[in-house]
Amino acid sequence: MIEQKFFWKWVRLSGAGWMLGIPFVAALALLGEAVGIGGIQVLVGLGMGAGIGWMQGRLMHGVLQQFWPWFWSCVVGLGVPFLAVDMVKLASRDFPFYPYSCVVLSGLLVSIWQYVLLRARFQNAGWWIAGSLLGWSLAAGLVGLADALFRSHSIRGISGALLYLGCLAGGGFLLGLVTGLILIRLRPHHAAH
Repeated sequence: MIEQKFFWKWVRLSGAGWMLGIPFVAALALLGEAVGIGGIQVLVGLGMGAGIGWMQGRLMHGVLQQFWPWFWSCVVGLGVPFLAVDMVKLASRDFPFYPYSCVVLSGLLVSIWQYVLLRARFQNAGWWIAGSLLGWSLAAGLVGLADALFRSHSIRGISGALLYLGCLAGGGFLLGLVTGLILIRLRPHHAAH
């Protein structure tokens, strides 16, 4: 079993990775603008995937003895669904884009890829898919809530700004809480009776 102290470190690093993803997205957007591909959604998936993958991968290196597979599961797993949306939007400008649905789909892809990485070490790794998908869904929902509050103009002043920023930042911590609860319950293969 993974240690309890690992849980809180996982939550912190997931939250930090979420926050690190924001400047990564901004940097990729600026680069995209410079090369003439600004506004494509895949940059959002790649940036957030890089931030989360970098921070979580550092901790998972101690569990899986590898950094890069976890990192790439986040980058590619989050990037591919957004790339698919970009491709469909090229074919049909009227295609509706639902970013939170795309995050949930991305979360499913990331969850399955990471399950493959975890199953070699843990006998009950299948729980990772459900827990990780739930974590990504709740994180997307929290960001969606922030967006809805902002668009409705129901949040005002400093307290409203703090609520908005808290919802945005909270997505990574919520992802970390849910997935961390799964991680600490995984049982290594050698612990089977």
